[in-house]
Amino acid sequence: MISLNKISLDERKLRYTLMFLIKLIVLSLPLYVFLELNIGLDPLQSFIAQHVFYFLKMTGMNPNMNGFSISLDKTSIIINKDCTGWKGILFFSALVLSTSSSWKKRIWGILIGIPSIFSVNILRIIVMIWIGINSPEFFQLIHDILWQSSMILLVLILWIIWWRNNIF
Repeated sequence: MISLNKISLDERKLRYTLMFLIKLIVLSLPLYVFLELNIGLDPLQSFIAQHVFYFLKMTGMNPNMNGFSISLDKTSIIINKDCTGWKGILFFSALVLSTSSSWKKRIWGILIGIPSIFSVNILRIIVMIWIGINSPEFFQLIHDILWQSSMILLVLILWIIWWRNNIF
């Protein structure tokens, strides 16, 4: 009889995992639609560029902003669609919504997770400007490898913390 209970528990875990993965795939479809149709995110790019610009101003720096481009000293960056953090935000939301937690906990997870990812993304852009000014030889390496990996890790860590503890 013990083996029957174990199989039943294993089957429930397998079903839960399968349902989670199916929901995650379905909820991730907007990511592929955005990528395939090359949908612009101009308002979000502008919003982020303005936040970075005003933060730099508040710290006593004298940046220039032209559209999505921010210049400071000899460094200039363009806030393109991939700089907005939209993929991480969308995937975090898909992860949270794919669970079987209550709707209240899922909504709280999204309401706290999205601003967290957004804030770290703004910090990422500011750090990249600083690196562009002070160590331009490391800019591409840090941008392409360190920060991209870090943002993926941030999304996964936030989701794991939320999922294991349902603290949001």
